[in-house]
Amino acid sequence: MSVETPSVEIKKEILKHQYSTSEEWAAEMASICLCSGFSEENDITVCCPRELVAQRLCEDARKSGKIFPLKEIEKIGRRGGSFYAVTFEKNSFLEFIEPFLTPDTIVEDISENEGVRRAILRGAFLARGSYSDPQKKSRIEILCRTDAFVKPLILLFHAENIEPSTRVSDTTWAIYFKKTDAISDFLVILGAVRQMMELQNVRAQREVNRMVASTVNLDNWTMKQQADASARRTKQLQALLASDKAGRIPKELLDVARLHIDNPGLSLEELGKLMNPPISKSGMNHRLRKLVDML
Repeated sequence: MSVETPSVEIKKEILKHQYSTSEEWAAEMASICLCSGFSEENDITVCCPRELVAQRLCEDARKSGKIFPLKEIEKIGRRGGSFYAVTFEKNSFLEFIEPFLTPDTIVEDISENEGVRRAILRGAFLARGSYSDPQKKSRIEILCRTDAFVKPLILLFHAENIEPSTRVSDTTWAIYFKKTDAISDFLVILGAVRQMMELQNVRAQREVNRMVASTVNLDNWTMKQQADASARRTKQLQALLASDKAGRIPKELLDVARLHIDNPGLSLEELGKLMNPPISKSGMNHRLRKLVDML
């Protein structure tokens, strides 16, 4: 049984979404066409990467009432995979698409309408979007084959407080972002709540792992500092006992010095318990200070 990728799961969630107005259906349709790219001859042919996307494009057209496919979806075999072509009448298609290519129209009319704005973003992801495995390195990327649609699409992301980056390769633009908060917000826009929750769980686990690693590193550093301090005291005490001052050391301090030298790996608390009678950690520390001061 094959496991579906996060991108496929998100697109299935988008395909379940039903819009409330014809303008929203039209907005998603325009976005699918512009991100997928289209060829102009006698008619307009939009090549969708998946049959389900082509079917959704036809559904968008029917529910928007704007333009309609001229014929059935046609499967086209190409090197590297198949595409599914949807054909529209040229003049009506270009007239329909034109407002979505004008940044001023996007800013003034479309970006303020949340339903239409988000329909465009869903259509863009449905057409050419991908979401990397959150267990590795999260990233949202949308490819766009229509140069003039890149700026309007970025403006719509800005309206959602998402600031994507762009790059261009050959004839295709990539719009992408990596920050977890931006990805979480976008997944909610797409309707992919389960993927958003999974991303947040991964984020929380990474934070726990970071805190554990930080604690372990601190503990290791503390233990090293204690070991270094113990080694320094041992050398100091050995030097003191080898000097002519050794004969003037009181018995309770002499016992502490010998105990410390014989047990270099023990903490002050553990050394104090070995004294007869036992003394506290602070008492042990006080006597060691007196010994060091005698050097």
